[in-house]
Amino acid sequence: MVNKINNKLKKMMNKINNKLNPNWVTGFTDGEGSFMILLEKNKKSENKWQVKPCFQIALHTKDKDLLLQIKSFFGGIGNINTYSNLTSYKVIKINDIIKIIIPHFEKYSLITQKQADFIIFKNIVELISKGEHLNEKGLVKIINLRASLNNGLSDKLKISFPNAIKLFKSEVKIPNNIDLNWIAGFFSGEGCFYINITKAIDYKIGYSIRLQIIFSQHSRDKILLNKLMNTLKCGRVFKHPKRDIMSLVISNFEDIYTKIIPLFNEYKIKGIKSLDYEDFCKATEIVKKGDHIKLVGLEQIKLIKSKMNKKRINSKNF
Repeated sequence: MVNKINNKLKKMMNKINNKLNPNWVTGFTDGEGSFMILLEKNKKSENKWQVKPCFQIALHTKDKDLLLQIKSFFGGIGNINTYSNLTSYKVIKINDIIKIIIPHFEKYSLITQKQADFIIFKNIVELISKGEHLNEKGLVKIINLRASLNNGLSDKLKISFPNAIKLFKSEVKIPNNIDLNWIAGFFSGEGCFYINITKAIDYKIGYSIRLQIIFSQHSRDKILLNKLMNTLKCGRVFKHPKRDIMSLVISNFEDIYTKIIPLFNEYKIKGIKSLDYEDFCKATEIVKKGDHIKLVGLEQIKLIKSKMNKKRINSKNF
């Protein structure tokens, strides 16, 4: 009887511990979420077009459990579908979007440039809720907004709506001190724990080992990365030499060991990336002991690295 009670208590505590923080969800959405307006031809509609709003998070199938957690966070609305190696969580019912999705992101704001897309998305949803998508004048308003959303109109839609006018996006306000739950959520989507092993003739074992933590975003989010660096009090922001990408790179071992690891021990990395974080922590302990300059430590770190990131995603054993 006592064992049954203990088992029930453990299950209850696991549910409490696995409950997602609202800012974590927003941070993860800033990294992996999409606000979309789908336009499809529909002969039954008065203006021959059907307009569908959609909130989506799509991940590798191995992260399906995380999507189930996010679905539960939003009260069970939406659907989860799997196609090959991709699993997506979608909310398409207009009432669910109006009553649950939009209020969440109004209260817990996105802080990447995705916030500007969310505002456009919200404006379109408001037009749809008023029925303006059913008349030609309202559809033109929606098309102009849709032309400004994400990557704009597709080539097919440009042919159907050649007079669409792209509007200016709202300026995104980024807080000086970024919420730590947001950082954990964002990093669970966009971050990378990386172990760099390179040949080095100056080292007795012939290799050098460098641990790095990397956040990457489009260069339009440069201000965000700089404020993120200030919040974490470590790292440097770099521009990719050939691509329009900015990265916050944290490579100083003391910063990793004394600032970042304590942060993510408290504000949890979730999903399959949490396993990369656990392995990364194992590597930091080997480096902390100084064993990385010994052959036995090198082999341990090589083994850890062989299971991380894309190798974990592509592994059939996971």
